[in-house]
Amino acid sequence: MIENVFDFDKELYRMNEEELRSLLRMLYFSADMAVSHQTEEHSVDFAVSVQRIFEGLGEERNRKQAEQQMLDTQKPREIHIAIGESPLGSIKVAMGSVPGRLARRFYSMNDYYAIGPLGDLTDKIVLQRRHLWLLERLHLSEHGKYAIKGVDEMIQLKNVMSSIDEETRITIWYANNAHEKTGLLYAIHLLRNRKSPVYLIETSALYQELFHNPDIEYDVLRTGEIVSEKLLVMWNHCVNAEPVSSEERKQMEQEWNFLSKQPGHLRIMKDSKIHSVSEDGIDDFIMQKVRDLTLTRQSDEFIICARVVGEVLGYLEQTVGDAFIEYRIRQLVLQGRLEMEGIPHAMRSYGVRLASKERN
Repeated sequence: MIENVFDFDKELYRMNEEELRSLLRMLYFSADMAVSHQTEEHSVDFAVSVQRIFEGLGEERNRKQAEQQMLDTQKPREIHIAIGESPLGSIKVAMGSVPGRLARRFYSMNDYYAIGPLGDLTDKIVLQRRHLWLLERLHLSEHGKYAIKGVDEMIQLKNVMSSIDEETRITIWYANNAHEKTGLLYAIHLLRNRKSPVYLIETSALYQELFHNPDIEYDVLRTGEIVSEKLLVMWNHCVNAEPVSSEERKQMEQEWNFLSKQPGHLRIMKDSKIHSVSEDGIDDFIMQKVRDLTLTRQSDEFIICARVVGEVLGYLEQTVGDAFIEYRIRQLVLQGRLEMEGIPHAMRSYGVRLASKERN
């Protein structure tokens, strides 16, 4: 039940694109009817009808959750895990035409594994510290799904993994970047006591193997970049592959144990391995991109922060995300290496330029 604006805000963040369109459509029809009559009585009716629409949002979601719980009680024969919600959506579409749909489940490890402190993420206190670190630095209130998810729902991932049936086939999709590779290692850590067969689909290398075009140079950095049709081809290519051996799983568990204890709050890929570095590890790269953009403008012109973030994202061969890049830009302003104009409540509302000492 939506009782106040805070409940409504949370419900909006939980809605998918189709649900939002449906809501807007209902609001339009109600408003159109009220305008066409233009009487005080219909104005009141319009307000009441809108309020009922909002109240019904929670009821409809509860109904869908109940249906999903009934589906979840059925024993799955196959589980797909993706590192992030975006790739998971594409994987769901890809697997939609594969027989056995009702016995298949999909899970997302939806966190920002390339950044922030790690540690034993199955410990609620450790997870709370990580959650707070991310929220304080990255303005993740803009990423509403993460902000309202809360620690309880995030730690539930451990319970999901520990309840997987021993005969269930587990497929983990990941690309060879620090974010998804760290997520993979954490998934293997959570599955360390399960005997379920685990299969891996490494999308970066497999994309080059299956779809390489000598006329087009294109390296896949993230699984979310790959369209569903090609993900389905990847699945068919790997469906008869051998599961990860017990020795390989132990090695990945050891990698996670080592990585989770490293002090660096930024993880990058170098020579196909994950390295933990200090959070200012990409600052020089950001500064270079600001210099490059400055060459196309007047030396004292401010550049919209979103433009700088886009330039860094376009050339940085790491998966740190736009929020982290903006955070480092704000830190460079505080350090006096960049100057700022505007109010930094959103990356499109302020600009930056090289500080005078950096222009020489």
